[in-house]
Amino acid sequence: MSKLSEEQITSYLLANPDFLVKHPDVLAQLELQQQAQGATSLVHIQQRQLREHNTRLKKQIDTMSKHAVQNERVYCLLSQCHRQLWRHDDFDAIAKNLHAIVCSNDDISDFKLLKYTPDFDELIEHRLSGSGYYLGRITTQERALLFRDDTQSAAIYLIGDAKQPSAILAFGSNNVNHFEPAQDNLFMLDFISALQLRLQKLA
Repeated sequence: MSKLSEEQITSYLLANPDFLVKHPDVLAQLELQQQAQGATSLVHIQQRQLREHNTRLKKQIDTMSKHAVQNERVYCLLSQCHRQLWRHDDFDAIAKNLHAIVCSNDDISDFKLLKYTPDFDELIEHRLSGSGYYLGRITTQERALLFRDDTQSAAIYLIGDAKQPSAILAFGSNNVNHFEPAQDNLFMLDFISALQLRLQKLA
């Protein structure tokens, strides 16, 4: 009689999940063998696997909850910014009032809306020529160009395109991990579109 392969045994047990219940003597022998080797019983192994699975699910739920809270805060903040765009008729007033709104958020230490100058060409080429935005850590040169010395991470957006830029919008944080490439940009890109239209009307 040929020996069964591990795959055949596995397939049989999966197809007959009550096998060990019907044959408790086999289960007892398996438990004895496991205990002799210093391991836990099959029931304990299954319990551990279930606990590990539940732990992973809880972590996923916690992560989703944190993202939901963060998205709600971003939405509320940008809603205020949207309203501010139409209350002023010059660039400097819009920039000043957006700064006051954005920096009221504890997670954001600095904010800049700056008209384009050739000083930004290297930043645009290095960070913004592809998608038009960058989220993450910044260099010393970028910090000096846009923010205060204690800024560690940033979200930087190009208003216009790389060939015809009109402004730079930048958010800074003292937390090195606050802005990161994986963050959702949906609400922010909607605001960028509105800001670009508003600046075009003011030009």
